[in-house]
Formats: sequence, structure tokens, C-alpha cells
Amino acid sequence: MGKREERETLLRALYSVDILDDYEADSVRLFAGRNKWDQATVDKILGIVSHLDLIDAQISNHLKNWTISRIAIVDKNILRLALYELLYETTTPMKVIINEAVEIAKKYGTKDSFMFINGVLDAIAREIGRTT
Repeated sequence: MGKREERETLLRALYSVDILDDYEADSVRLFAGRNKWDQATVDKILGIVSHLDLIDAQISNHLKNWTISRIAIVDKNILRLALYELLYETTTPMKVIINEAVEIAKKYGTKDSFMFINGVLDAIAREIGRTT
């Protein structure tokens, strides 16, 4: 499985967890077992969930006249996944992370999702000094 497919799998998993509104590690593991997620997916979801407050705060800080609760669930979880990578997986180049998020948004989001996601991620990357 390539990195894009991994990210799409993670997006679907994050979406499922978000819909259930249950971010507890035991619940994620139980849900993962039912859905036959591989261990790498479970580990990444648990990593994102463990930093969710910080990730969501970063997203919220870069929204203009908007709140995180108003973001479409798909867009919010694309942002969460990409921001986790920007903050905690620094071996992947910033441009790759943002480009992947934009391409996934084009596939799964609305017609304007990719522009919104690109703007938010670019602003966050500049703020945290992640230029590579």
C-alpha cells in the first residue's frame, strides 16, 4: 500500500472515530478490531487522538470567522491527519504533506475543500516554522 492509500485509510478511520465521537484508546482499539484496521493504522489514529486537543487548537487558531465545529467532518479529519504529520512526523517534507492533503480533499471533500485545507495548512506550517 502506498502513502496515499495509507492516508486515505487513515482518513476513513478518523472519520469513523469522529462520527462515533469516542476518542478513548480502548474504544479506538475495539472499533479497529471490528473494522480489521492494521496495527500501523491503529497506532497512527491513537497518536492523532492523543494530540487531538493541540491539533484542534492549531486548526481553530487559523480559522477566520469560522469554528472547528462548523468544518465538514471530512475536511476536519484531513486537516487533523495532515497537521499530525506536520507536527510529529517531521521526516516527510511539508510540501508533500500539504499536497497529499489537498489531493485527498479533491477526492473526498467538496469542490472548495482543497483550497480551504491548503490555506489552513500553509498558514500553520509557516507559523510553526515548517518550511521543508
